[in-house]
Amino acid sequence: FGRIGRLLARILLSHAGGGSSLRLRAIVVRKNSEDDLVKRASLLRRDSIHGPFNGTITVDHEKEIIWANGTAIQMIYSDDPASIDYTAYGIDNAIVVDNTGAWRDREGLSQHLKAKGISRVLLTAPGKGDIKNIVYGINNEKITDEDQILSAASCTTNGITPVLKVINDR
Repeated sequence: FGRIGRLLARILLSHAGGGSSLRLRAIVVRKNSEDDLVKRASLLRRDSIHGPFNGTITVDHEKEIIWANGTAIQMIYSDDPASIDYTAYGIDNAIVVDNTGAWRDREGLSQHLKAKGISRVLLTAPGKGDIKNIVYGINNEKITDEDQILSAASCTTNGITPVLKVINDR
């Protein structure tokens, strides 16, 4: 739940209730301390670059939930992505967005697919090996229904590729 994770959370929360099929349901992290939930809520509440969260954030300590603008975000503490049972939280057929940087190849990222309730994985860093690196608007037509693991490429690639495509096409 680093910078990328928190920014993605803010984006998903800003679209909540708008008919979007993507909803933030849970965040999986390693527990760092007894007040971990409060610290993570605080990090979501304030960002040194992007400013304060637009809305309210509260914490339910008993259920380990961060409430953001009325949306319940279940905190799941785990060191092993394959062992998580998302269905126990009412989550099924879900997409895991991996922004840990711990795994960038098919073997590592496939651990998420072993978890109950997960159907796809999106990596927020360049993928290695045969993982498709997708830049939306450039090569997203290469995504197939069979793709279970995809990479959103790097921030540099996403920043420069659209400009290079325009130059190349011109």
